[in-house]
Amino acid sequence: MAALYRAFAERLYRQVIYPSVADVGAAEDILKETFATAMEKIGAYVWNPAYGIFPWLARIARNRALDVHRKRQREARGQGAYREMLDQLTPSDSAERLLSEDQEQRLLKERVHRLMERLNPRYRLALKMRLFEEKSREDCASALDIKLGTFDVLLHRALLSFRRCWEEEEERHDGE
Repeated sequence: MAALYRAFAERLYRQVIYPSVADVGAAEDILKETFATAMEKIGAYVWNPAYGIFPWLARIARNRALDVHRKRQREARGQGAYREMLDQLTPSDSAERLLSEDQEQRLLKERVHRLMERLNPRYRLALKMRLFEEKSREDCASALDIKLGTFDVLLHRALLSFRRCWEEEEERHDGE
């Protein structure tokens, strides 16, 4: 594997990986993942003297780069939905006129804390780790000892639960 790395790493990086992600850190990670995957799957590789091994390595690298793009898109969609939800949860114009910005922030923090306490403990922990501690989805899933997809579902349900609590409180305040 070391010989393959020496022979093809620079070319894979320059021709396949970096042009597809244009981010040095991500490109280096993809290069490492490419060779890790190649090492795992080398037994399934069928030698073709007309092409050699580079096309096979390039396909693995392209697939890893595509995985990175998909992950970024999922995260962007999740962050966009979160921002949209927060935009819908901002206090009304009349409240903003009555309260100073500092008071408004304090009240909002108190309200979020109060509503977080009403949530299922797993939901509360998922929201706390992902949104307040800004941990990656992977780190959150690992900390909860669940699969990444399961964490995504848990986070989605936690956000919906928080939103329901928020809306219930809004309705109570509007009814008063």
